[in-house]
Amino acid sequence: MPLVLSAALVAVPTALYAALVRSIDHFEKEPPKYLVAAFLWGMAPAALLALIAQLFLQVPTALLLGERGAASIGAILYAPITEEIAKGLAVAMIYAWRRREFDGWVDGIVYGSTVGFGFAYIENILYLANTESFEEWVRLFLLRVIVFGFMHGFWTSLVGIGFGLARYARLPALKTLYVGGGFAAAIVAHAVHNGSLVLADLIGPQTLCATMLNYAVLIALMVGLRFVSRHHDHEMFRTYLADEVPHTLSPQAYAALTTFKRVSDLPQPHRAFLQAAAELAQRKKQQLHYGEYVIPEELEQWRKVLRRFSYPHLVV
Repeated sequence: MPLVLSAALVAVPTALYAALVRSIDHFEKEPPKYLVAAFLWGMAPAALLALIAQLFLQVPTALLLGERGAASIGAILYAPITEEIAKGLAVAMIYAWRRREFDGWVDGIVYGSTVGFGFAYIENILYLANTESFEEWVRLFLLRVIVFGFMHGFWTSLVGIGFGLARYARLPALKTLYVGGGFAAAIVAHAVHNGSLVLADLIGPQTLCATMLNYAVLIALMVGLRFVSRHHDHEMFRTYLADEVPHTLSPQAYAALTTFKRVSDLPQPHRAFLQAAAELAQRKKQQLHYGEYVIPEELEQWRKVLRRFSYPHLVV
């Protein structure tokens, strides 16, 4: 298959995976420019850094264990460590430099998975470029892009969860524990996946059960966190927007925010209303609960938006 065509075909499921994970963040969507930067980091710097580190580690290992042994150690140990650290650097940079756009573990999932999908995108293209027949290309496409296409995104989302939990931890030791735990969880999950594939070549396909179990656990985790995220957002609206009634929010709009089960229950247009409500509630939470400085003009900006939805017959 031509390289350009492979790149185009891989892009379709990759975009779908990224959109699916982004939907976990129900209301306060992350700025597209940061998501694009995260994806590009996964595509280029992370892939290059991981490759250089693996080559550096593989040389002495090959001298000691031979090419086959080095390949196995590289897949099970070196690849998970180098790749998750390289991908996690993007999450760390957003966390350090754009803290206001990193509001917790939900944002960590979105940023982490986006980096992972960028890494998987370029990796899959390179693997597909090395196939020698159309049948091999189809087989590899189905396995790497469709069946296991989520994996890199899932693994690095665990890093993002660690940074998200650290975002509001008060003790430095606890912050370190959360971040280190996120990296460790990503590396272990990655190693289990790679290890089961290596063992499948050595002792039989039954070890693929470990891969499928790993996959199932990660999917269950993401689905569960989606529901937890929705409940968390309802509670945030209930706590931090109650004092905005009736001057900013009408009682009807506030009730819709804190009880809705369908987006259609909300004032029109739904997305802009939710975004404004989430931004205002999140900034007030940062200010009131965590003592962070929030620009007053920013709060007033989101209040004006919400007033337009709550009292459309008035000129704001």
